[in-house]
Amino acid sequence: MRTIRALTIAAAVVVALPTIAAAQAGRGFQDSWFWGVKAGGMTFADSGQNYKAAPMAGVDWLITRSNGGLYVSAGQAFLNANTATLRDPTAPTDSGPRNIKLHNLRRLDAALMGFPGQHLRFHPYVGIGFTLSQVSEAEPEGPFGTEDQRTFANQVVQDDKVSISPMVMVGAQWRLNPFSVFVQGSAHPSSKGFLLYNNRPFSAALELGIRYNVGTSIDRTP
Repeated sequence: MRTIRALTIAAAVVVALPTIAAAQAGRGFQDSWFWGVKAGGMTFADSGQNYKAAPMAGVDWLITRSNGGLYVSAGQAFLNANTATLRDPTAPTDSGPRNIKLHNLRRLDAALMGFPGQHLRFHPYVGIGFTLSQVSEAEPEGPFGTEDQRTFANQVVQDDKVSISPMVMVGAQWRLNPFSVFVQGSAHPSSKGFLLYNNRPFSAALELGIRYNVGTSIDRTP
């Protein structure tokens, strides 16, 4: 029975594929709502102030109108890095640095988009907005001479693990059948109060992905 059920579902999907592809092909870029998946990489600075690259993956949503739209995405970068804080806040000149291990980074991006020109399948775009970054895991290393030192280190982690920065984006999308493919780059300044700052002023990302047009972004009800 399970085999018959699986074959029935597979047959239904095969039958539906031409209809899905035709629906996507008939939808333009303007006044649409796209869902997408993406992968790529971002730059970050290590404790030696050297730029490194970390792989990224995520999902995004793009809502288009005639000349502009809205972009929202969520993703995660996979990285291991280190930063430092003071060992003892009561004796900052003698305490020395305390290492903090950082693991992975979550990102939430939002931007207002512009779509220059009128194109049939190729659609360049620009965006300006913000990015919210959060270090997924941050662990201060011992030893801790007093409980105040442990409390101070944990407080630094809580205060500096999240950053909000302005962001700019440029990219382009190509409409294929049944999906659209896109490539985009973004950059944002690094906040000095962020755990992943390490004295480098900017962070950048390059991403590739596919988007599917799920329908219209406007109400066409008469």
